[in-house]
Amino acid sequence: MYWWMPLLWLAITAGVVALALWLRARRRARTLADAVPVAHSDRLTELPAYRAALARYRAALYGAAVVVSLVLLAAVLMSSRLVSISSYQPEMRNRDIVLCLDVSGSMIDYDAAIVRTFRELVDEFDGERIGLVLFNASAVTYFPLTTDYRFVREQLASLENDLSSPLSDYSFINGTLLGEGSSLIGDGLGSCVMRFDEAEKERSRSIVLATDNYVAGKQILTLPEAGVFATERNVRVYGINPGDVTSKDYIAEFAREMEQVVLATDGGYFALADPSAIPSIVDGIEEQQTTRLTGAPVLVRTDEPTWPFLMSVLGTALIMYFGWRLKR
Repeated sequence: MYWWMPLLWLAITAGVVALALWLRARRRARTLADAVPVAHSDRLTELPAYRAALARYRAALYGAAVVVSLVLLAAVLMSSRLVSISSYQPEMRNRDIVLCLDVSGSMIDYDAAIVRTFRELVDEFDGERIGLVLFNASAVTYFPLTTDYRFVREQLASLENDLSSPLSDYSFINGTLLGEGSSLIGDGLGSCVMRFDEAEKERSRSIVLATDNYVAGKQILTLPEAGVFATERNVRVYGINPGDVTSKDYIAEFAREMEQVVLATDGGYFALADPSAIPSIVDGIEEQQTTRLTGAPVLVRTDEPTWPFLMSVLGTALIMYFGWRLKR
């Protein structure tokens, strides 16, 4: 609220009142100049009916003046923008989840469906920090761990559109081709493990790894080694494999390896088409011990125009009423 606004409105009000009094005095002077003297008019003004009518007129006039003042006061209050200030500390859960997506050539046809699965997973959480990492020969952070679920949903929707649109420029793969070969699953999982805050060991950590485990290059870490690395960091890995279907028996060995690795981290393994994948992953993540943490205080400013607005509406109606009474 600006300190000078009430003073400005008071000055405007005083000016309006002064102008009204001057116009009234001028009109009265003209009326008196044009008046015709009437003998014994005091007898008329002494009549009870005249006195009652004059009292009603004065009451209506004073009432109108009071109501106009109240309306002006309401205008001052609304223009000063009354606000109430409060603060609260949002609750957060001490669970971190990294969505780890293989964007190699063998996965690109499935990634849009996997991202839709990720979106369904996000809808099941509330308060957990969620991040997304894309990997092929190297890994990039699409967005870091955050509790801003609106931002997360927007980013996942944008990525799904880029993956499914025939007009996509595939800019999301930028930074994922900086290695020897492609689809380096072990390196990708190891990179996702390193996306957690090392200093915050009290938070539970989970990775949702989506890949067909079809390696085509020289890895720094094999998938089993990356699984051991995840276990050492107390990270559970939940695997989603779109290649785990009977029509792809030629990579069944890779599916079995992936299943063994993620189960060794106390996580879970699922085929992409498995309808139990989402509820099972959610249950597995939520069963990990959690405590409610309080975030940084958030200051909330709320506009409070209700009473001045109602006062102005009621005052306007009363002004119309008094105007009608005075005209009569």
